[in-house]
Amino acid sequence: MHDARGEAMAGYSALLYEVDRLAGRLSEHYRAHLVCRSGCAGCCRCDLSVFEVEAAAAETALLALPPESWRPIVDQAREAQERRVRPEPVSCPCLLDDRCAIYAARPVICRTQGLPLLYEIEDGAREVDFCPLNFTKPGATDELEEDCLVPLDRMNRQLAFVNLEFCRSQGRQTFESGKRTRMSDLVLSLDPGIK
Repeated sequence: MHDARGEAMAGYSALLYEVDRLAGRLSEHYRAHLVCRSGCAGCCRCDLSVFEVEAAAAETALLALPPESWRPIVDQAREAQERRVRPEPVSCPCLLDDRCAIYAARPVICRTQGLPLLYEIEDGAREVDFCPLNFTKPGATDELEEDCLVPLDRMNRQLAFVNLEFCRSQGRQTFESGKRTRMSDLVLSLDPGIK
C-alpha cells in the first residue's frame, strides 16, 4: 500500500538531517565565536509559526510528552495568544526551564538559530545575520566565509517543497501549502483538557 504521508514525512526527515549536518559543521567551524548552548533560549522568545509538515512533527512530539509537561506548555500557549493581541514579548510554548520540550522535533529555523544566516534582501542584495551574542570579538565578522553560512533562502525553498509534498499527501490543494500555524495554536488544538 502506498503511504504518501509517510513518504512526505521521510522527505522532511531527510531535510532535517541535512540541516543538522550543516548546523553541526558551521558550529564547529565558528566555535570560537558562538556562545549558543543548552539553556540559552534568547531565540525562543517568540510565538513561532510553522508549516504544516513541521506542525505534524511537533504534534507527534508534543503528544509523546509526559502528562505533567502539559500544564506549563498549555499555560504558555494561552499566555502567548493573550500577549499577541497587545503585542508583548512571548516565549515559545514548548520552552520549559529554558530548554525545548520537543528539541528532537524542533522546526527547521530553530536548528540554525545563532549561526550566520545568508539571505537575499531587496534588489537581489544579500545580507548576513546572526545572534547578537555571537561574533562579538573585534574582527570576528571578518572570519565569516560565504561557503560557511546558512543559505536561508535555499533552505526555505527546500522546506516549502517538502511541505507542499506533505500537503498533497493530505489531499490539500497547492495553494493551501502556504498556510502556517503558530506553535501556541498548535498546542491549544492538542490540549488534552487541562484546565
